[in-house]
Amino acid sequence: MRRRAVILLALAMAITWIPAAAVCEEQTSVGFYFDTVVTVRLYDPDSRLMEDIMAACGRYENLLSKTVAGSDVDRINTAGGRPVTVDHETWEILTRAKEISERSGGAFSVTVAPLTAMWDFTEGTQRMPSDAERLVALPLVDDTAIVLGPDDTVTLPEHMQIDLGGIAKGYIADRIADLVRGRCAAALLNFGGNVYCVGIKPNGQRFKVGIRDPQGTPDSVFGAVSVADVSVVTSGVYERFFIKDGVRYHHILNPATGLPAWTDLAGVTVVDQSSMTADAAATACIVLGSEGALAFLTELGLDGLLVTNEGQILATPGFADKWVQ
Repeated sequence: MRRRAVILLALAMAITWIPAAAVCEEQTSVGFYFDTVVTVRLYDPDSRLMEDIMAACGRYENLLSKTVAGSDVDRINTAGGRPVTVDHETWEILTRAKEISERSGGAFSVTVAPLTAMWDFTEGTQRMPSDAERLVALPLVDDTAIVLGPDDTVTLPEHMQIDLGGIAKGYIADRIADLVRGRCAAALLNFGGNVYCVGIKPNGQRFKVGIRDPQGTPDSVFGAVSVADVSVVTSGVYERFFIKDGVRYHHILNPATGLPAWTDLAGVTVVDQSSMTADAAATACIVLGSEGALAFLTELGLDGLLVTNEGQILATPGFADKWVQ
């Protein structure tokens, strides 16, 4: 209890508003990409930076979205088991996805797509698979079956499908962060649950990124982390869900069962320079549960904060000292 109290006190102190001490030009733009609202705030940017960012977001959506005809992901999924030559960035993402899948014991998976397609957490139909449908699809979930060949080729066995929704936003945040460096004083990039803070605000302070309270409203936070030049990624079971026959079904599926990952975790926040790694790791942590998640984060050298269904706060060693200031 003392550990929980110390973390809560530090988080509460961190969210205190600090007035800006410097005046600079700010630009903010909002778009809708990757099935989420993208908000970009730039401090003293060059004249073309915002335009270049939004163009890059559009390019990545056309490259990586499962639902865009002709995207790399679409071509892999419809190739019928034949090799597909993809953009090198797609190949890089799949390489990292396979690594994280292996290190998480399959808790993170991009081949879970046949299962996720059987569920509906956004349109209100409360669609879910029958046990028979789910059991038929389970053998198709196997990231080790993805073959990454020379010259950026990808081979996926027939009937399998991939969905990069659990890692692509992180990769895109990393690349947009690279794009803005040197072209503005600082930037706050918000890709839904993926936030990348580039540089330090003109008032000399780090960015404050709020951590959502899983038990509260969508706007409720119980504290914040203080960061610069890193990404803060949060994943939670409260984001998309429905209740059917008294059972709460959320959108983070356990690849081993095809059912929601009913563990003791309600939310996970991971802080790292690689938003791609933090993105995939946060999802894996929900599937692993608190004990497995702490071991997994420690093994990968990642900083994380976990919130259980009962409201208990757990963190990797040194999290509060490093990120709560």
